Amino acid sequence: MYPLENQSLLDFSENISADVKALFSLNPLKYSRKEIAHYLEINAENLAIPEQVHSAVVEFARSPGMYPAADGLVTQDPEIILTLKVADCVPVFLHDPSKNIIGLVHSGWRGTVENIVLNAIQLMDKNGTETGDIRCFLGPAIGICCYEVDWEVAKKFDDKAKVKMEERKWRVGLHEQIRLQLASVGVQKKNIRSSEICTYESQGYHSYRRDGENAGRMFAFLRLK
Repeated sequence: MYPLENQSLLDFSENISADVKALFSLNPLKYSRKEIAHYLEINAENLAIPEQVHSAVVEFARSPGMYPAADGLVTQDPEIILTLKVADCVPVFLHDPSKNIIGLVHSGWRGTVENIVLNAIQLMDKNGTETGDIRCFLGPAIGICCYEVDWEVAKKFDDKAKVKMEERKWRVGLHEQIRLQLASVGVQKKNIRSSEICTYESQGYHSYRRDGENAGRMFAFLRLK
C-alpha cells in the first residue's frame, strides 16, 4: 500500500483498478468510523458493515447498515461503501472491473481455512463475475514471520502456507493460504497483490496478537466510483 503524507486520518491507499481504491486507516482508537468517513467525504449513512464474528459468511449488500453474522460483503451499488475493522486479520479487497462488483472480506485464521474469500468470489460469480477478471489486494496483516500456532490450527493450512518450528509449534501465513485459494479458482497471479507489512512486527499497526485486549483496530473502506 502507498503511505499518504500529511493525512491525519487516512494512512494508506491502494488502487485495485482504475475505478476502485482501497482505503486504510490506523486511527480508530482516537477517531470513530463515522469521523473517518466524514474525513474521506463519505456519507456514513451509506456504510455497509459486517458484524465480524470470525465466520465464513459473506452477504450481498443491497442497502447500507449492519449485516449480522457476516464477515464479508459484496455489492454492485456505487452508493454503498463497504467497511470493516482489523487487527492482525487480513482485509481482502476484491473487484471485477468488467462487471463493477466489489467485495470486502475479514479473513482471520478461521475464516481463511473455511474459505471465506472463495465464498465471496462465489457470490460475485453468481452476480455475473468472471473469476479470471477479479483483482484482489490483501491488506496489512500478521505475517508468517510472527504468527505462531499449535498443530490443531496449523494442520488446517496448506503445507506451502506453514513453517514448522519446534515440536507442536508452527508458524502459518494467512496471505500465503489466501493466495493459494485464489489461484485454485482461477484468479490470475498478476491480479493478486499483497501488502508486505506485518501488523505484529510493525509497531505503528494495531495487533491483537501483540497487544491483547488493549489492541486497537484499523478500518478498511471500499467503494465503487
